[in-house]
Amino acid sequence: MDTEKTIPLRKPVTLGDIVYDKLELREPVAGEIEKASSTATSSIGSVINLISIVGKVPRRVAEGLCQRDFQEAGDFLDSFSKAVPTTGETSLQS
Repeated sequence: MDTEKTIPLRKPVTLGDIVYDKLELREPVAGEIEKASSTATSSIGSVINLISIVGKVPRRVAEGLCQRDFQEAGDFLDSFSKAVPTTGETSLQS
């Protein structure tokens, strides 16, 4: 599994004089996932926050993504949570 992905945007997002035509994403770390979910009021808001944090773009850029670009970015970021093998353990042991 690739831990980084560049997504060329089908519909670039413009903020002021800056045109964002790609997202450069990587595997998020736990703190980023926590931060993305702690300030969101919905699951979509969490994904928008995570795209912004990991992709190092303003939140308004993530909010302006077309559905296909948003879905591709969200699927990539979500793929890491699906890749964690389950062991049957229900608690962490120290």
